[in-house]
Amino acid sequence: MAVDYLSTLNSGGSGLNITQLVDSIVAAEIEPAKALINKQVSENDLAISEVAKFRARAATLEGALSVAGATGIFQVQSSSAATAIAVTDMSALETGSMSVKTNQLATRQVLEFEGFASLDATIPAGNLTIETGSWSVNNVFTTNPDGTAQTVTIASGGTSLSEFSNVLNALSGVTAQVIAKGDGTFSLSVMSEYGAENALRLTASSGGPTDFDTTDGGNEITAAQDAELIVNGITISRETNSISDIVAGTTLTLNEVTTSNVNLTVATNLTTAKADLQALIDQINTMRSYLAAATARGANGTEPGALAGDASISAIKRELSSITTAPLNGFGDNPVYLSEVGVKTNRDGSLSLDETQLETILINNPEKLDAIYNSLNAIELDTLEVSFSSNATPPEGVHSFAYDAASDTATLNEISLSSRINSAGAREFYKIGGTFSGLVINAGNHVQADGDLSTKVYVGQSLVDKLSTYLETITATSGDITRKETYLNARSSEYKEQLTEAETKADIIQARELRKFAEMEKAVTQLKSTGDYITTLMDAWAKES
Repeated sequence: MAVDYLSTLNSGGSGLNITQLVDSIVAAEIEPAKALINKQVSENDLAISEVAKFRARAATLEGALSVAGATGIFQVQSSSAATAIAVTDMSALETGSMSVKTNQLATRQVLEFEGFASLDATIPAGNLTIETGSWSVNNVFTTNPDGTAQTVTIASGGTSLSEFSNVLNALSGVTAQVIAKGDGTFSLSVMSEYGAENALRLTASSGGPTDFDTTDGGNEITAAQDAELIVNGITISRETNSISDIVAGTTLTLNEVTTSNVNLTVATNLTTAKADLQALIDQINTMRSYLAAATARGANGTEPGALAGDASISAIKRELSSITTAPLNGFGDNPVYLSEVGVKTNRDGSLSLDETQLETILINNPEKLDAIYNSLNAIELDTLEVSFSSNATPPEGVHSFAYDAASDTATLNEISLSSRINSAGAREFYKIGGTFSGLVINAGNHVQADGDLSTKVYVGQSLVDKLSTYLETITATSGDITRKETYLNARSSEYKEQLTEAETKADIIQARELRKFAEMEKAVTQLKSTGDYITTLMDAWAKES
């Protein structure tokens, strides 16, 4: 309701409510601008909140990607705990089965030196040399050519039994411990590593700690031996009970000698594979749905999303969609399409799982799942090895490697490679700078003698790694999301400054109008005073007449 300023009269002036009138003038001039700024503040705050939600959702998706495929598409089983099997490299697993019978376990050599009265018993000065090798049944010692002799020097005056044990225990391939026998005496236990060729020979210098000399094969209470097992009818030996070179991608642990075969199997796990892939699809779809809502234009009467029209967020939406629909190269001579492994793209852009197609792939071509979970650097010719440095970003696809024996030169996609001999004496071809920077091809001794070589190098980045890399890039310190946050926060500061300026302008206008009305009130008061004076004179004149 409008204020009737003229109804509030006083005897000194116009009778107007000057404060209300000035406030109305100020509001009329300032409030439209403030309303616009506050609208911009509200929209900016909403965008800041929405970008924060995106970052949180990106972190959730990254977490899902980090564990995607962790349970693998394969299931490993052993028919007996006597021979345990554990997965060490999911990507290296292949379906198959084998039988294993353990005839003997690998053991350490155990030496006992007994009869010491206390932990402080004196060990005389001198040298004790420790070698690794094997003992025959006739107590003939054969030095391990891969071993290195170690010498313990006991200074003049000797040392204590406990300190001597500590010195031995610090040596490579030796475990030493003082044990209380329970009869008031102490023994020094010295153990080797597992395996027949890791047994110990201790040789004392003349006049030195001769009680520990085992050059005659004495003091042995347990002999070192290799594990012996029969794999699919073939007898093999290993120096340890933990074996990782029999079933690819696994480690076998021999726990007991067995009298019958233990069956080991690696088979596709359809249920787990379906669940894992569906979980990944669900997370990708959740991100897609969020971005679709956040960037919606608000057609047909619907409210626009908080990031509608935002170019950077729209670009991220398009890139994520491209990653999840594009073919994956470098996993064979032909690209791998997600539809091949049962991942379909629906009309609305979401993904769905065709379980029948997935089952077919798991049974017939399980290696195609690598295109989703496991990036690949491989070379077709198995006598060569290819690797890239950790910071290299080689182009995906199939590349041609060639070696010309006549010129002793190598190329990759006709790009010249440098050559060197590594510390192991093997020939390597490598590239510093350019497209294939960080490449190393280990040719061993298979060049020159083998003549010209021509083979393929496969470089494939999995769907999971593509998504992870992209999310890490856009959420990094210099990434698109961080830059967007910086921009929005700067806008927020600008709007605060604009509001402060508006308030300052309001104060100036208020002061200006108050001065104007003060002058008016002064004039009105003077006019009223003059009018009153004239009225008094006229009244006096009337009375005189």
